[in-house]
Amino acid sequence: MISTVLRRCAPIGTLILTLNSLAVSAHEFWLEPERFAAPEGTSVGFEIRIGQYFNGRNYPYIDRETEAFIKRTDAGIEPINAVTGDKPAVTLELEGRATWVAYTSNDFNIRFRDTEKFTNYLKEEGLEWVLEWYEEQGKSLKDATESYYRHAKALSWSGPDEPEWLSEPLGMRIELVPDSGFLRCSEPARFRALYEGEPLEGHLVRRFRKGIEEVQEFRADAEGYVEFPAGEGPFLLNVVHIEDALNPRAKGKDWISDWASLTYTCAN
Repeated sequence: MISTVLRRCAPIGTLILTLNSLAVSAHEFWLEPERFAAPEGTSVGFEIRIGQYFNGRNYPYIDRETEAFIKRTDAGIEPINAVTGDKPAVTLELEGRATWVAYTSNDFNIRFRDTEKFTNYLKEEGLEWVLEWYEEQGKSLKDATESYYRHAKALSWSGPDEPEWLSEPLGMRIELVPDSGFLRCSEPARFRALYEGEPLEGHLVRRFRKGIEEVQEFRADAEGYVEFPAGEGPFLLNVVHIEDALNPRAKGKDWISDWASLTYTCAN
């Protein structure tokens, strides 16, 4: 499956800017702190959000929909005890220099009765090869089925320095991991896309900026890296990995997909 993705992806390292485009995905899922930067000891709520262009509705924490909910601080990784129905999903007192909060959902299932909607989704996420697969197999796009999981992480930090562990994976199935220096607005920000610890070569990584209907897009290189231009945030990044029914997690569906998102801001 991965070799198929690599063979059919657009040239790696190409930047695509989409301005005011209605074609951009309307189903982003992310975690968003009420304050991206706050002094140590501040209580900060982390919201689950669904929407588009980094603008969406606040969604409650629901235990039965959750596979894992954790935080990472100077003290290490710890589980979060959240309560079903809470909005924000959790409120934490910031510890030390920074706090990652990460959320992994259980599986959701969907049937695409609208073939145009399914086609647009695949194109928006850089997964055009799936359409080619349907054509090669002589299969209809109508009533395609998919199971999907969400993997979201968000950062709230107090500085002034950047802990080394910010650039370490949290162990999520699919994850965007920043390189050191990503918190400086004056410098390009580099991230690595990983799936089960391996680089997602050729996958489309998108970055949204709060308050602006614009998306920056890059294909990950052979090591899974993408680099975005310097600029001021806050930012939302996402990447999607999809496999066919040969993956046992598909549970009889045509496809199984994993969606990763990351939100952060930078400082001058």
